[in-house]
Amino acid sequence: MPVSRKKQTGGEGEKKRGGRGRTIFLLLLAVIIGGGLTFGALWFFGPLAGPVQATPKERPMETLDLGSRVINLAGEGPGRYLRVQVVLEYPADKKLVEEVKAKQPMLTEAVLTILRSKTADEVLPVKNQEAIKKEILDRINSQLLHGKVEQLYFTDFLVQ
Repeated sequence: MPVSRKKQTGGEGEKKRGGRGRTIFLLLLAVIIGGGLTFGALWFFGPLAGPVQATPKERPMETLDLGSRVINLAGEGPGRYLRVQVVLEYPADKKLVEEVKAKQPMLTEAVLTILRSKTADEVLPVKNQEAIKKEILDRINSQLLHGKVEQLYFTDFLVQ
């Protein structure tokens, strides 16, 4: 019987050592997998992702000042006037530059027509100026064939 005890005790000791070894192995495996996942995340999303793509260069732009104008505003009652200076900004594409300069009188007329149709109450609130700009840009761009005007600036805007 003493022999059987030794086998049982030896078997239990081997199970304990195997359990401890398995635990160490699993912990080591978890650390390696966690480190790999961390490295992978840093590689794809973090500082190890490589050089950041440069922002695209801004295109060269041209501007055209349509000059300062005094416009009679629509509406009944005493005459109200708008003094406005409009500047157009568009890409420096050779064909578009030539087209805008050739059509400057038509573009100026489009701006004047839209502004003359507005009353003082429509142009006075600053928040309405963006809607007026959009309306003018839409009209101008409908007349252009080789591109479009991207921005319109009111460099002077006075209602009297």
